[in-house]
Amino acid sequence: MRSTNGRNNILRSARDTFASKGFDGASIRDIAQTAGLSLSALYYYFPSKQEALYELVHTAYSWYIEHSRAVIAEVGDDPTDQLAAAVRYLSRYRMENVSVSTVLLRDTERLTGDNDDRVKDLQREARDIMGEIVQSGIDSGAFRVDSAQLATRAIHSICNSLSLWYRPSGDLTPDDIERDFTQYSLRILGIDPSAEQLDRLLALPVNQAGMLDFISDGK
Repeated sequence: MRSTNGRNNILRSARDTFASKGFDGASIRDIAQTAGLSLSALYYYFPSKQEALYELVHTAYSWYIEHSRAVIAEVGDDPTDQLAAAVRYLSRYRMENVSVSTVLLRDTERLTGDNDDRVKDLQREARDIMGEIVQSGIDSGAFRVDSAQLATRAIHSICNSLSLWYRPSGDLTPDDIERDFTQYSLRILGIDPSAEQLDRLLALPVNQAGMLDFISDGK
C-alpha cells in the first residue's frame, strides 16, 4: 500500500522541481533526487512526471475550489460581500502558495489526454466561482459593468500576478495587498468604496483561507 507520507513528500518535491525548472526543464530523476528517493521508489507512486504534475495540479485546484466556496458561503448572499471574500481568499492563496501557483499558471498546459480534460474542468469550475459572483452582482444592479466575463478575467489577472512578484520579504504586507486588491476589484465593477466600506469588507471572515496543507510553501 502506498503511504500518504510518501505521496506527500513526492508532491512537495514535484512542486519545488517544477517551480524552479518548469515542466519541460525538469526530469523525473530531478523529482526523485529532491525527494531523496530512487527512481524505482518514485515510480511506485507516479509512473512519469506527467502523472506527478497531474496529481499536484489536481490536488491544488480541488483544494482551492472546496475552500473558496466555503469562505464565500460564510459571508452571506450579498454579491459585494461575496466578491470581497473571493478576492481576499484568492489573494491569500496566491501569496501563501507562490510555488504551487507558479506551477498552476505556467505548467498546467503541459498536461495531455484525460489528465488535461479533467484539469480543464477544474479550471472552469475555479473561474466560475468569481464569475458567478460578478454575474449575480450585475443582475442585481450592484455592479455596473457590461461583461461579466471580461471583468472576471481582469480580477483574476490582478490576483494571479502575485505568484510572479510577491515575496514575503517584500515591502508590502499581505494585509496591504488584500486591501488594495479588494479596492481595485470593486473599481473594475464600477464601485469606488469609501474607507469605511472597505474596512467593513476587510472585517468579513475569511477563516478558511490558508496554506495548501502538505504542499504549501511553508512545508
